[in-house]
Amino acid sequence: MRLTSLLLLAILLSCASFQVCAIEAGDIAAPSIAAPNMDMPTPKITSPNMGTPEPKQVKQDISDGKANQTEDKIDDQSDDLSGKWSIKFDNLPDRLLDLTLWSSGRTKIMGYGTLTKGSTSNSVTVSGSIAGEELMLAVQSADSDYSGRNSDKYDLSLFQANNTMSGTYILSVGGEFMGDGNATAIKR
Repeated sequence: MRLTSLLLLAILLSCASFQVCAIEAGDIAAPSIAAPNMDMPTPKITSPNMGTPEPKQVKQDISDGKANQTEDKIDDQSDDLSGKWSIKFDNLPDRLLDLTLWSSGRTKIMGYGTLTKGSTSNSVTVSGSIAGEELMLAVQSADSDYSGRNSDKYDLSLFQANNTMSGTYILSVGGEFMGDGNATAIKR
């Protein structure tokens, strides 16, 4: 206990021996910790590269003529598909699609047109692709969902022979399956 009393006395005396500086009224105290630097860093500005990227060189074996024939065939096929087409549905004699198609790249097809149902006509948009000998088209009513009507969508899978294409279709209205059947497209 005596040792504890002596230790406590030593601590009290050492605390009392510190110099105390009183601040007068109106004096501003200097901070004891340096303030952090809050300045914004200087931005590193570099001039933009306005050059166009160099095209990548693709090495192709010249002795392999099949690759060139396939590429030419796809290019020819997408060019043959560009133009105006009329599509009739075997199971829906009162419906007719009149489309204008064009190539958008080597294997992509785009377009627009009209869907005639009986005596009414609606605008449609077309997107699709070519895979080998098959043309796959998605024809959708251009009427927006804001009109309150469910839009018609025709998924067509067609094969070309001269200026005629034939194949199948799937009709969905508002995302629900409504029917399928055969379709024939004739270039106008």
